Amino acid sequence: MPSKGLKWLRAGVAAAVLITLTAAIVDFRELVPWPVGRVLAEIQFVPSLVALISGASLSLACLIIVITTMAVGRIYCSALCPLGILQDVVIRLAKWLKRKSAPTPYARPQTWLRQTFLWATVAAAMAGFGGFALSLLDPYSDFARIASDVFRPLLTLANNSAAGIAERLGGKVLFHVQPHWARLGALALPLFLLLLIVALAAWRGRLYCNTVCPVGTILGWLSQRAVFRLQIDKSACLRCAACLRACKAQCIDLHSRTIDFSRCVACYNCIGVCEEQAIGYRFVSSRETVGSAPLAPAAYPRSAPEKATTCSLQSQLATRKSQIRSAACENSIDLPRRAFLSQAIVGILGATGAGGLLAVEVSRRERPRGKAAGSGKPENYSPVICPPGSSSIGDFLNRCTACHLCITECPTAVLQPAFLEYGWRGLMKPRMDYSVAFCNFDCRRCGEVCPDGAIALLGLSAKHLTKIGEAQFDRDTCVVVTNGTDCAACSEHCPTKAVSTTPYLNKGKNLRLPSVKKELCVGCGACEYACPAKPNKAIKVNGLLRHGWAKKNIQPKATLPKSSGDFPF
Repeated sequence: MPSKGLKWLRAGVAAAVLITLTAAIVDFRELVPWPVGRVLAEIQFVPSLVALISGASLSLACLIIVITTMAVGRIYCSALCPLGILQDVVIRLAKWLKRKSAPTPYARPQTWLRQTFLWATVAAAMAGFGGFALSLLDPYSDFARIASDVFRPLLTLANNSAAGIAERLGGKVLFHVQPHWARLGALALPLFLLLLIVALAAWRGRLYCNTVCPVGTILGWLSQRAVFRLQIDKSACLRCAACLRACKAQCIDLHSRTIDFSRCVACYNCIGVCEEQAIGYRFVSSRETVGSAPLAPAAYPRSAPEKATTCSLQSQLATRKSQIRSAACENSIDLPRRAFLSQAIVGILGATGAGGLLAVEVSRRERPRGKAAGSGKPENYSPVICPPGSSSIGDFLNRCTACHLCITECPTAVLQPAFLEYGWRGLMKPRMDYSVAFCNFDCRRCGEVCPDGAIALLGLSAKHLTKIGEAQFDRDTCVVVTNGTDCAACSEHCPTKAVSTTPYLNKGKNLRLPSVKKELCVGCGACEYACPAKPNKAIKVNGLLRHGWAKKNIQPKATLPKSSGDFPF
């Protein structure tokens, strides 16, 4: 039997993962090294699988999770999934607030509900909306958005309040930081999800994991076929109901002394509270029929007549099972084999669905350049700009799970969560917002931290030439024309020298007016951010549906005057 220390080992690992990942996401003072967040994101199931399937990386974390689940159950859900660990924190707080801890009754498995969420997500993926489905239901991405969009701004406000108090006391340890709140539409979903998670966890424990989460459904199917499973020793169990009080998943049926291992999240609380050591791992032969746990309601310690009735019912059930086996043998039917066959078919369907859910969709075909009919705009034009390294908006929306790790790690905060800028498929996914900042010419942080390959890590020379948009100059709104004042902010901030100035004569003043060489522009937004024109910028960057390459600006070498041999002065 496993020792009771197994529970504390699991709790220690889970606490370390939750604290470290949360610190990496909410860190607004850059105290946590950025690779920490990337590593913890890469060991998550969905980002790892998407990156592996798309060829973005050779991360094998998803395969290790599958193998571990088929060996000992849903360890990922209890020790690595941050959304699951957050629910454990809520469950613990809820129990502390309750005056009396009553045994939690066994709950019937809501198989139809679990499969509805899973197959609805699969159907969305097959219809071409896999990226949108993943961004809504991937547990890691859901937690990361909650931490980035809700926890981080709140922590920033708390820091600013503490900094104000410290300043009044003469201290200079803390400093004010500008909080970056997502737009109300983009903030509504993570805030709603946080409230839903807290409500469900306080009410019914890990109900979200066993009804809504598609990753939990897939891993639950695998754990139901695990080689080692938690089981109850009926000869040692006294039906004290201590395990019922400790179980988070309501998967222990004390009436039949069985555990629905497909819903067990391997928290090991039942092992920790069982004084008789009646609960532990047991090797389960592959020849044993895998079935769902009985649907009878949980029972508390029973009286002698109730125990006698229970024994009588169990005896009748055993006799009936024996008769069925005998009939099957007479008809040459191998029931375990039939059960295995049917479940294998279900497994293939489930694997196919998971593949459809997690596979990267086919990219949009690149449309020819030219003018869109009746629009007057280039065919490759996009009103929203996605980060460099994402190849195209179509690829980006298909692969990105909206975990917001790139948003939290962006040094200039130019990456902001989208609301409907991409359309509803791009809800909450990162976009370039040049009203907030611009993309640093030498920065590749978003590609360095992206765990699922939606933003590829470009070499610095490739990053310098990656064209995500083109600057467009509006002469009528430029302050040089409207105010007659000299301004060269856009050209001074342009890192590729795509924006230059030409002479402009206005009211006898020798001024200079911006001009754009689009073949040199990479769409970094430095010109747009620096433009002082209000309320509309005189120079704006138009995004590209499919990214391209800018020409390298080759400056002519300066030639030295030929020396005649005499000193020039």
